[in-house]
Order: sequence, then C-alpha cells, then structure tokens
Amino acid sequence: MFSFFKKKGPKNLEINFHDNSMVMNGISLSFPLSLKDIEAVLGKPDHVVKKENKYIKYIYDNAGIIFEHSPSIQNHLKKCRVYIDDEHLLSTISFYYGDVVKPMFGEEELPKMPCQAVVSTDGKPPYFLYDRHRTGDFNFILWTPHGTNFNGRPDVMRYPLTISYYPEIKHERQKSNPKVVQEKYLRFDNLNFKLAIIQVLMYDLEVLKPAFDIFDFSEEFSELDIDTESTELVEPALEYFKNLQISQKYASLVKEIDMDGGNEIFMNLIPQWDGEDSTFDLNEVSLAELKQFPNLKQATIMSSKFEQVKEIFSKAGVDVELV
Repeated sequence: MFSFFKKKGPKNLEINFHDNSMVMNGISLSFPLSLKDIEAVLGKPDHVVKKENKYIKYIYDNAGIIFEHSPSIQNHLKKCRVYIDDEHLLSTISFYYGDVVKPMFGEEELPKMPCQAVVSTDGKPPYFLYDRHRTGDFNFILWTPHGTNFNGRPDVMRYPLTISYYPEIKHERQKSNPKVVQEKYLRFDNLNFKLAIIQVLMYDLEVLKPAFDIFDFSEEFSELDIDTESTELVEPALEYFKNLQISQKYASLVKEIDMDGGNEIFMNLIPQWDGEDSTFDLNEVSLAELKQFPNLKQATIMSSKFEQVKEIFSKAGVDVELV
C-alpha cells in the first residue's frame, strides 16, 4: 500500500537546537522527548535495541541517527523540574557522520547509512572548543580521532556527533548582577602537574567547583557508557580535566602539593587504580608552570624521574621529596 503522506527523506533533514528544543524539518520538539514525538517527524524506527534498566535505542538506518531513551536521566530531570513521565526520557541523539558508519565509543548498535542531516544551533553551525559545545540545555560532543581536537565551526560534519539534553538545575537569581570581569587562566605545559594542582584546589581546598565526580559524570554523559569500576584510564574524564580552565585567582592558594595514590583526582580517572604504576608520575614540569604559584613552597610527589624534576622545583624555590 502506497503512502501519499511522505515525510522528508533523511538526507533532507535540517535540525536546529535552541534553548530546550529542536526544530526538525520545521517541526518544533521540546525536550525531554518521547518516541511519539520523534515518530511524528521521522516515522517508526528501523530497529529498537533495549538493555534492561539502562537504555532503549531507536535506530533510523537511512538517516544515520540513533535516539536514546535513558532512565538514568530521570532523577536529574526531576531536580530541574522538567520531568514529564517515564515515556519522556529520550535525551540523547547520536549522528553518525562520515564517509562510512563508525562507532563512537565501541557501541555495537549502528545505523546502516552515514548521517546527512544539517545540524545547527540558533541557525548557525555549532562552535566547538576542544570537540565540545553547549547551547541552551544541550551538550555537544564531536568524536574526532583520538589525540586530535576540533576548534571552530565545521563547514561539513566529518565526525560522529552526540547531542545530550542536560538542563542545569535552576537556582534563584541574585538581586544584582556582578560586573563582568575578563577572566585570566593558568597555563600548563604538563598534564600530570595540572592534575596535581586540581587535586589541591578541587579536593583539598574545595575552592575549584563543581568538584568532579565520576558517578555524576557517567550519569550526565550516559551515552558514553562509562565504567565507574574501571581499572583503566577513563578517557572522557581525562578529556574533561585536559579542557578544564583554572582561574589565576586561585594560584596564590596553592601552598603545598601532596601527591598520593589515593588522591581523589586519580580515583576519578581510574576508579579502581591500585597506585602501583607510573600513570600519574610527575616526570616533567616547567619553570613557567611553577612560577604561577608564588606561595607554593613544599611538594611531595610521585615520580620515576625525581632527580630531573627536583632540579626544576629547586629553581622555583620549592622543597620537593618523593612519596
């Protein structure tokens, strides 16, 4: 039987994200979505994949798109006062751009055809900074090859993209708005030194907020399927810390570094780390990095090249010893 009411083909899909909604081929859909919302535009999915108590994936083969219904988002939606019901838990969309369909993070459920949809935010291509973008209530992640980062607006989408609806918990507005000040940030040449500083500011002094928690992170980015009991480095968490900007205003608060295998930051990067390998060893540090912290006078570090880094610490006037 022929249908005389054909929807636009997947190659003609135009999707614009704004605030808490998306406009798909002229039809506005407010999040959180239900399957019925999507079917009103695209029809029924080609495949449905369920993983009990974890997710339901609705796969559109020709569109190269997967919509994910995730129960894990429910509590957050309730905190944000946007929860509707258990049918409206569809919060993540995966677009499989590229010449061929490739998994983003090892997932087995894939559409058959690459995505050709045109995605925009407020009518323009999304602007990515280190593969990340946020507009309204949406987090964008561009899945570029490992070790590379994309910055700017892409002319053509060449890499898979996930867009997750994750609204912020609303707080009462302050009576007066503080003046906007141009923020200056610390600069780091070596990641492990940056991690040591984050440990001090985020977990020891509790001034760098919000404190990163691998369990909250895995819930927010449920599409990443993060193993919170992993014995290996959780790459998305590492990327978070790589991209984290730290205001210079905190530099004077750092007086001592105390590295230890049980530091919270390491447990959030390798949840089941035993502290026996050299993953987080501080084997390189620059004088320029150290000079940013005028009150840093003492450091206890993990290092397999201690004599090498000791010399740099000494030049900066910092007493350093091994754990």
